[in-house]
Amino acid sequence: MFLLLGLLGGLVTGISPCILPVLPVLFLGAAGGKETANAATTSSSGDTNTVNPGLFRVAPGVSLGGGGTPAVAARKTADDSPSVARRPLLIVAGLVTSFMLITVAGSALLSLLHLPQTAIRWAGIVLLAAVGVGMIVPKVMEILERPFARIAPRTAGDGAGFGLGLVLGAAFVPCAGPVLTSVIVASNNGQFTWRIVGLAISFAVGVSIPLLAVALAGSGVAASLKARQRPLRIAAGVAMIALALGIATDAPAALQRIIPDYTASLQAGDDEACETGACDPEQEVEARGDFAQCARGTGKDCGTLPALTSTEWMNALGQPTGTVTLVDFWSSSCTNCQREIPELERIYEKYKDYGLVVIGVHSPQQAYEREPSVVSDAVSRLGITYPVALDPELIDFQTYGASAWPTHYIAGADGQLVAVGRGTKGVEEQIRTLLTEAGASLPD
Repeated sequence: MFLLLGLLGGLVTGISPCILPVLPVLFLGAAGGKETANAATTSSSGDTNTVNPGLFRVAPGVSLGGGGTPAVAARKTADDSPSVARRPLLIVAGLVTSFMLITVAGSALLSLLHLPQTAIRWAGIVLLAAVGVGMIVPKVMEILERPFARIAPRTAGDGAGFGLGLVLGAAFVPCAGPVLTSVIVASNNGQFTWRIVGLAISFAVGVSIPLLAVALAGSGVAASLKARQRPLRIAAGVAMIALALGIATDAPAALQRIIPDYTASLQAGDDEACETGACDPEQEVEARGDFAQCARGTGKDCGTLPALTSTEWMNALGQPTGTVTLVDFWSSSCTNCQREIPELERIYEKYKDYGLVVIGVHSPQQAYEREPSVVSDAVSRLGITYPVALDPELIDFQTYGASAWPTHYIAGADGQLVAVGRGTKGVEEQIRTLLTEAGASLPD
C-alpha cells in the first residue's frame, strides 16, 4: 500500500506546476545538438586525442556539442543502436538520482565537508549555465568534454545523458507533498527504515514517468527535424542558461505563484493517507507525541499549542503572545506556501491590533534553505512582516505533527488548538470568530 502511495505521490509531483520550469530544458536538451555530430562524420583528421562528442550525446544521433572526430564516423552506425535510444531515460534517471541523493544525504555531506548548505545548489546552477553556453558555442563544449574524455571510454557516450540529468537534479526543487515530506523528515533524523526507502524509490519512479514522456518527446523532435538541429541546439542552450539565471534569481517562483495548483485534488488522497500514519518511518505514530497524533485529526481537544523551540527569529526577538495565534509552517522553495503567504499577511495586518498573532515557522525542504540568509531574502521578497522562527532541523515541524508544506495551526484565547489545515479558505472567518469570543470589537 505505501509503495503505491509513493508512486502516486511522485506521479502527481511530476505533473505539478512546480515542475514546469525544468520541462523546456528537459525537452530541448533531448532534442538539440545533432549538427556538430553530423559535421564530424565528414572530418578526415587523424588526431585520436580530440574529444569524442559521443560523450555528450543525449538522444538518438543527438549530441550536446563537441568538435567532432573520426571516431564519430567509425561509430556512425551506432547512432541508431538501442543503447543510444536509452539516453532520454538516462537523462531522467540522472535527474531523479541526483535530486533524491541531495534530498536524502545532501545536508549531511555538506556538513561533513564543512561546506555551506547552498554549495550543491550553486554548483548545479553554474554547471547548468556552462552546459547551456556549450550548446551554443561548440568550442566551449569541447573544453567541458575533455575531462570526461580522459576518464571515460570512447564507447561510453551513454554516460553523458546521465550526466546532464545529474546537473539538472542539483538545481531541481519539486513540490514536497506528504510522501516527499516523510522522506525529508526521516532523512533529517537518520531514520532509514525499509518503509522510507520504499517510499523514496516508489516516489522516484512516479516522478520519472511524466519527465520521461517529455524527454522522449524531445528525442522524437530531434529525429523528425534532422535538418534543423542547429536551431534546436541553440534553443536548448538558451533554455539552460535561462533556467540557471531563473533559479539563481528565484524568477520561476513568480510564474509558479500565478498558475493555480491544478494537482490539489489529486494530492488530497496522499494527504489523507499520510495523515493517518501511512507515510511514517514506522507504522506506529506514538513516538511523535500526543499533540502530533491529534493534529492529524480534526484539531479538537488537542491541548495547548506547543511553545516553539527556535532561538533564531526574524521580525521579532522571540515568540510573541496574543489573544488568537496562527502558526504557519512554510518553506521558501514551497510554491503553495508562496501562494498563501500574501493572504496570511493581509489577515495579520487587518487583525494584529485586535489580538491576532501570526507566526511563520520556516522549516526547510531542501538543504540550502537552512541558511538564514536564504530565509531572510524570502521574507523580504514575499513582504512578510509577522514574526518568523527558524526551524532548520525540523524539530518544531515534527512536534506539531505537520506532514506537508504549508500547514497552519490556530489556537484560541485559552491557548488550545482549535483548527489545523492547509490553504487560507475560511481562515479569516475562524480568526474573527475566535477574536470575537475573546471580547474583541472587530470592524465589519
